[in-house]
Amino acid sequence: MTSTTAITFTAPGQIALQSVTLQEMTATDVRVRTLYTQVSTGTELRVLAGHYGAKDRFPLIPGYSAVGRVEEVGAEVKGFRVGDLVTCRNPKAPVGWNAMWGGQVGMGIHTTLGEDRPVLLPDGADPLTYLIAEVSAISWRGVEAAAPRAGETAIVLGQGLIGAFAAAWLNARGCRVIVCDLSPGRLERAKRWSAHQVRIGDGDHEARLADLTCGGADIVVEGSGTAAGALMAPRLLRRKPQKYSKEWVVEPIHLYHQDWPRLVLQANYIEQITIDPFTYVRGEGMTVLAPMDRGIEDRQRVVEQLRRGTIGWSDFVPPPVPVAQAPQAYLALRDDPHRNLALAFDWSAA
Repeated sequence: MTSTTAITFTAPGQIALQSVTLQEMTATDVRVRTLYTQVSTGTELRVLAGHYGAKDRFPLIPGYSAVGRVEEVGAEVKGFRVGDLVTCRNPKAPVGWNAMWGGQVGMGIHTTLGEDRPVLLPDGADPLTYLIAEVSAISWRGVEAAAPRAGETAIVLGQGLIGAFAAAWLNARGCRVIVCDLSPGRLERAKRWSAHQVRIGDGDHEARLADLTCGGADIVVEGSGTAAGALMAPRLLRRKPQKYSKEWVVEPIHLYHQDWPRLVLQANYIEQITIDPFTYVRGEGMTVLAPMDRGIEDRQRVVEQLRRGTIGWSDFVPPPVPVAQAPQAYLALRDDPHRNLALAFDWSAA
């Protein structure tokens, strides 16, 4: 049986590098040698704290974003060859280990069937180009769900990685993008793809957003993962034209041809959130979208966008650090998130 190194969360707030044993390959599996992994900062730090069900699963292996090279293929594998570069997620859990979602490993056994199968990278690719493929595909799916049109105004709440990627994809679609966050560092990073950066908590951020959008945005992406963000998001959407007049006018509903503003809930929430539908819904209607995860088509399309250079990994993630530094790097990310905005690992020495 094959052994490899894994980043493990042994208990809340405790990180270690440990040797683990891979499962035996089946006929439809491939074994992938990891080159780089990206940390999904919000998800992995919450798992490290014991959220998302992790408190009952320690010790565990986190992570769901890797770039690697195929080293072995099962007897019935079709379409994958030894030497292929791939972006991959969610390998089979090593023997005796819990995985959430097990991607922070030096090698992984991956099925070539279903949604978790790896995605092939272009011939001759620089693997670093595709470091962000898995996590950015989550935001890609949310942006695609909103069907943005060039010239529309979009507000993105939260500039963690999911919000940052959402803002960049919206910008690439020709939208006028306004981003919001508490962190000056995150807002500074967002200058690359946003027309305006509004700091939450400055006293009049909602009024400023109303001025910047002439009363409301066509699209709001809620990526903060906070109850305050989820409750504020619909207030930032545009209203039907009749709502700007002093008199209430009930026009035929079909006049709007389903052209409602779109709210994209693109985050996970630890706290319970209670809403009153009659005050939560802006004007007489809005489209609420809650895209989950990312599908194989989303991942493939993001690979193509990265190949074209639509967005670049270095705008979001600093150069990968050796995986040997993982315990210190996770804690630095947790303890100083305003300066340490993202994290990736280089597995070449593992």
